Amino acid sequence: MMQLRTDARSWFRGVTLELKVQKQPMAWLALLLFAVYILSIVLSDPGRPRNVYYFSEMALFSLAIIIPLLLFQREIGGGGMEVIATYPISLRMLAFRRWLMSILLTAGLGMVLMSVYAWHFGGIWTLRYPWNGAEVIPQAEMTAGSLILQNLPAYVLLISLSTAGIIAFRRIYGGLVLGFAVWVLDTMSSGEWLGRWTLYASYLKKTYSFPHNRIGLLIASLILLAFAVWLIGKRERWISVEEE
Repeated sequence: MMQLRTDARSWFRGVTLELKVQKQPMAWLALLLFAVYILSIVLSDPGRPRNVYYFSEMALFSLAIIIPLLLFQREIGGGGMEVIATYPISLRMLAFRRWLMSILLTAGLGMVLMSVYAWHFGGIWTLRYPWNGAEVIPQAEMTAGSLILQNLPAYVLLISLSTAGIIAFRRIYGGLVLGFAVWVLDTMSSGEWLGRWTLYASYLKKTYSFPHNRIGLLIASLILLAFAVWLIGKRERWISVEEE
């Protein structure tokens, strides 16, 4: 019991420290983007609702890529990992905790964004994809929560890509390039590049299965996470950075 309490306090202290990101340049970029998305909703004509996927998918995909960079920036962007790697702490738990925090922050911002959308336009009407594989329901009314849940596997994949890129290249911009490359290619090809595994539910063809798509994205996310967690635990990679 005492060990559980100690672990819980350690976890809480870690989360509290990692959320102190207000001095990071990436934090201001994320806030600026989010503010632009909010303003683009509230300044629109309430009688002519903007396309939902511009916000629930396209806008939030960019935040899903940037948030992991923000959480890792202090150590990796500031060159502090070679010092942290000498401490008796779990680097693997550090990576997992920041991956999980990125998911929670992205989902939280998504809930705020889509709640503002629903308030301004009087509701959310878009394609609903049943999780049981039934036919898509056009122009269904959805809540902010159900829409975020529908797109959550895609957010998780982009977060995992960014996390893996940061750790593999030992640079913040490794995650930025990897995450944005996949997102931009999928966006520019209207889902054709990834096909049945597109990030966009709105780009899924009728012949593709929504549940298979979402499960596939989650499996790919877990593989990337496992790779990132394994790789960050190799302390010699970080300690040798100073020598390079």
